[in-house]
Amino acid sequence: MFFFFVGWKVVDERLIGRGELLLGLDFLDGYGDGLEAMNRKKVVRPYRLTNRYVEFLAVVRYLFCFPYR
Repeated sequence: MFFFFVGWKVVDERLIGRGELLLGLDFLDGYGDGLEAMNRKKVVRPYRLTNRYVEFLAVVRYLFCFPYR
C-alpha cells in the first residue's frame, strides 16, 4: 500500500486559478485615435464608443451572462 503526500497549498492555488479570467485592455490604448477616425467626415452626431469597445462589452456580457438591461 502506497501513500502519496499531497501539497494542499499547491492544489488550492490550482483550483483558485481555474476560475480566473484575464481580459486584455489593450484596446483602450488607441481609444481616442480610433474615435477620431470614426468621426472624421461625419456630419451628424459623433460616435462616443469605438467598435472595439462595443465588442469588448459583448464578450463581457456573454461570459458573465449579463442581461441586456
